[in-house]
Amino acid sequence: MPLNDTLLNIGANAMAAAATHLSLATSNPEPSGANQATSARVAASWPGAATGDLTITNKAFTGGAANGPVTHVCFWSAVSGGTFYGSVALTGDTTFNSAGEYTITSLTVNGSST
Repeated sequence: MPLNDTLLNIGANAMAAAATHLSLATSNPEPSGANQATSARVAASWPGAATGDLTITNKAFTGGAANGPVTHVCFWSAVSGGTFYGSVALTGDTTFNSAGEYTITSLTVNGSST
């Protein structure tokens, strides 16, 4: 029998409590959180987990390089410094706009380690 949603939600909410901030990277940041864009970190503000998933929408970043690359979103424990918890490669539009802005329209973390 697979794990039920109640247990998966406990795990997802624990991850949300740890990974409180997001940043953008200009190339693969693994394994240390390197290659960070010049945009500031933003608060993740995760909603409660549902069916073991965490989903955020419309996370806006400013201060990036105009028309520069955005390849990954990174998970951190703090607004600066802190613990790097990993990243997810972005798909679709992977470029800051001409004003150095980038918005993640939707991101779901499902607890997979791959």
